[in-house]
Amino acid sequence: MARPKDENKINTIYEATLKLVLKTGFNGLKMADVAKAAKLATGTLYIYFKNKDVLINELFLHLKKAKTTEVLKAYNPNDAFEEAFRKMWFSYLDISLREPERMLFIEQFAHTSFLTKKTKQQGNQLLAPLAVFIESGIKNKKLRHLPVDIVLSQVLGPIYEMVKLEKEGTVKLSTQQKQALYEMAWNAVKL
Repeated sequence: MARPKDENKINTIYEATLKLVLKTGFNGLKMADVAKAAKLATGTLYIYFKNKDVLINELFLHLKKAKTTEVLKAYNPNDAFEEAFRKMWFSYLDISLREPERMLFIEQFAHTSFLTKKTKQQGNQLLAPLAVFIESGIKNKKLRHLPVDIVLSQVLGPIYEMVKLEKEGTVKLSTQQKQALYEMAWNAVKL
C-alpha cells in the first residue's frame, strides 16, 4: 500500500509554485526550480505531481477551493438578499487584498488553455453555491436579469483590478473607498 502524501510538503510545493509562476509565467516554470524553492529533491516533487501541467491544475483548484470556501463562510441564509450579497462581496474583497498573489494566479489561469477541461469544470462546481445565490437574486427580482457569468464579472472584475492597483502601490484603499466600490458593484447589478 502506498504511503499517504504529506500535506505539509504539498502546501510547501504549492507556495513555491505560486511564487515562481507569478515571476516566470507558465512557460518559464521548471519543476527543478519548484523543487529547489520547496527545498525538496526533484524526484520527490515528481512523486507528488507527475508534471507541471498537473501541478498547475491542482494548485488552481486548491486556491479556488480555499477562496470560495472562505467567501461562502460569510453567507447566512437568514440574511436579506442584499445583506448576504454585501457580506460575501466584502469577504471576497478582503481575501483578495490579503492574498493578492492567490487571486492573481487564479485570474491568470482561469481562462487559459493550461487548465484541463476537467479542472475548469471542477472550478465551476466550486462556484455552484454562489451561482445558485445569484440565480435566486435574479428570480426574486433583486438583480438584473442577466446570465450569472455576466453578473459575476461586473461584481468581481473590479475587485481584481483594484487588487492589482493596490499591489502595484498605485492605490491604498480606505474604508470609505471600499464602501464606495461596494456601492458601485451593487448598483451595477441590482434591479
